[in-house]
Amino acid sequence: MRYKLNTLAFCVLLSFAAQGQQKKEKVLLEIDEQPVYQSEFIRLFTKNHPLKAAGQKPSIESDLELFIDYKLKVWEAKKLKLDTMPSYLTEVAKYREQLMEPYLTDNSYIDSLVQQAYDRSLKEIKASHILIKSSKKSKDTLPAFAKISQLRAALLAGADFSKLAQQQSEDPSAKKNGGDLGYFSVFRMVHPFEDAAYKTPLGEISKIFRTRFGYHIMKVTDMRDSMGEIEVAHIMIRDTTSNGKSTIDKVHRQIQNGEAFEELSKKYSDDRRSANKGGRLQRFTLGALPPPFGEISFSLSEEKKYSQPFRTAFGWHVVKFIKHYPIKTFEEVEKELFDKVKKDSRSQSLANPVAERLKKEYNLQTNLPAKETLKAPEQFGLSDSSNSWLLVVEKDTLTQNDLRTFAKTKNASSPLSVFDAFVDDRVLSYYKSNLETTNEEYKNLFHEYKNGLLLFDLMELKVWGAAQKDSLGIETFYTANLENYKTKATANALVLTTKNSKEVEGLLTLLKNSSNVDSLKTVLEGYKDVLVKAGDLEKESSIFPQKTDFSMHSPQVYLENDNHVLVKILGKKDAIAQPLGEVKGKVISDYQNQIQEDWLRSLRAQYSVKINKRRLRKIKKQLSFYE
Repeated sequence: MRYKLNTLAFCVLLSFAAQGQQKKEKVLLEIDEQPVYQSEFIRLFTKNHPLKAAGQKPSIESDLELFIDYKLKVWEAKKLKLDTMPSYLTEVAKYREQLMEPYLTDNSYIDSLVQQAYDRSLKEIKASHILIKSSKKSKDTLPAFAKISQLRAALLAGADFSKLAQQQSEDPSAKKNGGDLGYFSVFRMVHPFEDAAYKTPLGEISKIFRTRFGYHIMKVTDMRDSMGEIEVAHIMIRDTTSNGKSTIDKVHRQIQNGEAFEELSKKYSDDRRSANKGGRLQRFTLGALPPPFGEISFSLSEEKKYSQPFRTAFGWHVVKFIKHYPIKTFEEVEKELFDKVKKDSRSQSLANPVAERLKKEYNLQTNLPAKETLKAPEQFGLSDSSNSWLLVVEKDTLTQNDLRTFAKTKNASSPLSVFDAFVDDRVLSYYKSNLETTNEEYKNLFHEYKNGLLLFDLMELKVWGAAQKDSLGIETFYTANLENYKTKATANALVLTTKNSKEVEGLLTLLKNSSNVDSLKTVLEGYKDVLVKAGDLEKESSIFPQKTDFSMHSPQVYLENDNHVLVKILGKKDAIAQPLGEVKGKVISDYQNQIQEDWLRSLRAQYSVKINKRRLRKIKKQLSFYE
């Protein structure tokens, strides 16, 4: 399902509502003599222009080609009657409801929560808690509540919070941390927990509160101004033993001697996700990463750019300061916070004011005598004899039986007990059923998603599914493109780097006389200025000098950026073709791309496309981002 949603999102980027065009619309192109209007093209690519990759220059010619491909695919899907398939119609109905949700809430109603979230983001809370588990499905929560009540009473009487948390809390981490959660800010905890933290005075014990995990009590132990976010790079040596400490110390000395941090990270860091980016990490807030990483990172600045080597649970690190990002203004983060609040549980309990607005806008009529008769207990069941009209919402007429049915679905004690909810429900239902005719934005969005779903089904039929099922085609494609599925050539090597030319001869002798990597690494720990890298390394790795000879003979010495690099090749593996079974996913993906290219060429050949080049030049002048 996630795959389908991701693909659908891509299709939507290349979709638009095929609206009925007025006679004065200007024709951009014709497909089989059928007009395609410039308004469709402008709307699509003006909307998706910001989604271009950074540094990618917009081209009206390439966008027009995408546009034509899109139109041909939609026409082909309708020609195949994919828009009449039951599965497609079911998906359309589902997405119609999902897309409608934002139009059923009043955004202004959550503005106060957005402001509250921003105010909370300016402070960081440090708190400890005790948890007694009790899930929402539990029928009997009284024992859990009684236990948490006793613990709170003990704390108010002077019991030590940390010890009590270690002994009684059902949060597994409390055994080690005494319930201490460190510092956190807005959106970092479930909302009831966050709410209790910001409402509990410093140093005091909170009231008992409940989350989905159970009952909690909390003690706020500190509050400080938020420190914003920081961006750093790091070099990590995963080995937490003395060998790892020796390596990180040597890396640190290289940094102090002016060696480029980014190059050292590429060569020696064991965090491969960041190593190829020079060790650069995504920016983070204090407390977001395990201690002491965050604390040491936030202690750095332009004046104090590099940390001393330090250890975490993951290994040894050296950190480089890149940039500090202070707290943004409310105006700068208002939209981001608004989106977070809407998705967060804090907004789910809010009443919906849309119904109140619609009740004032719509023509509503209530049959008061018919409503009055529903007071009698016997009027709860459905009735043929007593089923007068009860409510009119614009053009819809609802009866007494409609209210009776609604009351049963709500397990109500009587029909009239849910009459107001019934009115709201019917008003919103009428609004939803007519939203496409009353809201242009929703109408366009809905049509985009319909076309996106249609393209998904077409691609599944013609490309993705076709490739998956074509075993012979996959094998033939793999054989024809074998060069693309080879392993990387590697060398089992020992690489030593030093700036001290006086050490080179001794190191060279050491390498010549021993091939035992472990014993060599032990001896080399005594060399303060020598960095060591050993193991199966890709020949393209930056650890090797550019003109490294990978022959298996005596160790070689290279001069690179004032460094003496000694390389001893102990073994090597050439690039070899990987078995189809090991790379089948990539082969299928590449084969799908090939099928799609061939298929699009066949569509181009099948349909006649005539472009109004004069109109295209005018559009290019009209849209500034094409200049």
